[in-house]
Amino acid sequence: MRTALLSGAVALVSVAIISVRIARTLTTPSGERPERVQILGTGEGTVTLKADPDTLTPGVFSLYWGNRAGHARIGTILAHDPSAGTVIRIVEQVYTGSLEPGTTGYWSGYAYPSPDAIGLIADDVILPGPAPAWLIRGRDSGRWVIHIHGLGGRRATGVRTTPLFDRLGFTQLLISYRGDGDAPATPDGKHHLGHTEMDDVEAALDYAAANGATSIILSGWSMGAAMALAATHSSHHRRLVSGLVLTAPVLSWRRTLAFNTAAARLPAFLADVALWVLRSPLHRVAGTGQPLDLRPLDLTQARPHVPVLILHSEADSSTPISISAAYAATFSDQVHLVPFPAGRHTQEWNADRRLWEDSVEAWLAAQS
Repeated sequence: MRTALLSGAVALVSVAIISVRIARTLTTPSGERPERVQILGTGEGTVTLKADPDTLTPGVFSLYWGNRAGHARIGTILAHDPSAGTVIRIVEQVYTGSLEPGTTGYWSGYAYPSPDAIGLIADDVILPGPAPAWLIRGRDSGRWVIHIHGLGGRRATGVRTTPLFDRLGFTQLLISYRGDGDAPATPDGKHHLGHTEMDDVEAALDYAAANGATSIILSGWSMGAAMALAATHSSHHRRLVSGLVLTAPVLSWRRTLAFNTAAARLPAFLADVALWVLRSPLHRVAGTGQPLDLRPLDLTQARPHVPVLILHSEADSSTPISISAAYAATFSDQVHLVPFPAGRHTQEWNADRRLWEDSVEAWLAAQS
């Protein structure tokens, strides 16, 4: 009996420790990105890289090195030598630094660092926070797109898609929010997973409404997609929101976290325990200064109030497309899912720009 009780106590302690660790990891801003992409050689407008699943993905990407001191936009694959384990790609633009053999960097979907890098004029505006944003004025001052990036991202996330919306006449606002590195940190220095960042989305909607917006598309990425969807249910300006474009959305923290714990060969129920820790009086052991109840951000069983377009890669290993597919199947009259065969999390546009842009343009045309 005593041995059984001791084993049970040890198991409970283990569950508590692992769950707290999951909660702490989820809310802690990441430090420097691991730089694993190897730059093996350079040529006239080309770069030779060590072949890996990232560098072999077709499309347009960014390569950062030197803790973001260097940045280049990398394009078309010119050659792949499987025996040597190398790939040669076009270098479309070097923004900062110099590509040098022997350097290592990291791969990113941030194809462009700012609107001017893609040929668009943007005004710098400051939303409450203070949270800096880029405002790109379109032909139509009434139709707006608000771009909302994901966890650990920045407002440059949405720059890659701005030319499409600009061509269609939209005025665009690319926002930052607390804790993202552009806006100030949260008081506890933690990500709040949308719980308090929603206030910054509301501030963006306030700004659009005060500046002539009569119809707003929310373009959300990952966690930003969850906040975009939540805004259509809770915002004071929800009647202005006419549709959602969601790329690789985190529609359910519980199911997404369960997927990742299972992928790490941990019991899926630890995800529920970790989320309970965050919303319970034990939240402080996870390092957050306030409880974070993420259940209001799970709206997968609530009928959407506006048309929803989801663009999601089947190769997404952190936010599974199965959650998006189930949501689209449940509300097939309102939600349209476009699966992408390639691309890591939030890299759907990069892997297949034409599919992303054609899908969005056709969907927008169907809404008008």
